[in-house]
Amino acid sequence: MDQSGSTGGQGAPTGPTSGWSAPPPPPAQPGPKGFVYADVPNRAIAYIIDAIILGIVNFVAILVLSAVGFRVYTFDFVNGAQYNYIASIILAAIGLAISGAYFIYTWTKRRATVGMQVLGMQVGDAGSGATLTQDQAIKRWIALGAPFGILQAFNPLPLIGLVVGLAALGWFIYLVYTTYQSPTKQGWHDIFAHTMVVKATNTVA
Repeated sequence: MDQSGSTGGQGAPTGPTSGWSAPPPPPAQPGPKGFVYADVPNRAIAYIIDAIILGIVNFVAILVLSAVGFRVYTFDFVNGAQYNYIASIILAAIGLAISGAYFIYTWTKRRATVGMQVLGMQVGDAGSGATLTQDQAIKRWIALGAPFGILQAFNPLPLIGLVVGLAALGWFIYLVYTTYQSPTKQGWHDIFAHTMVVKATNTVA
């Protein structure tokens, strides 16, 4: 699972495979160690683990930036609480960069995020099982809702923040729905990036 693929262009992935190809429709193929399509609950738990990790990293980054003067809110007894839009956008951009680096690196270098590894899952090219190219990883990350990261800078604005929050929630629900409905458990983001998530199993599912 730690083999990396090439970061080639838009063509077919050229990275090495990990010994698996796309599993057939359920029931899963028997064998001492096969693969099944990763279901929604497992993927949701993995994503929560990754979100916690990213949350901790972002919190540390916010503390460091606040220490050097980049505070989203400032307060004094004369003017009260003041919102710093520039600092908010900078923090949102940094958070987006951290997220992108985390997901793109782990998908292309380790074939799985930390959360996915904990649950025995990995992601690869949908057709060959090859390690994702950088282009595929970027497309998948964007499709997972990366653009909403920078829009979070506007959350304190009453109307815009509400619209952004509802849009992000709606998009997340849509991805979960398309993943659940797919017989191969490929959500829209997987179709867009031509990827597939599988889970190792020692028994027949």
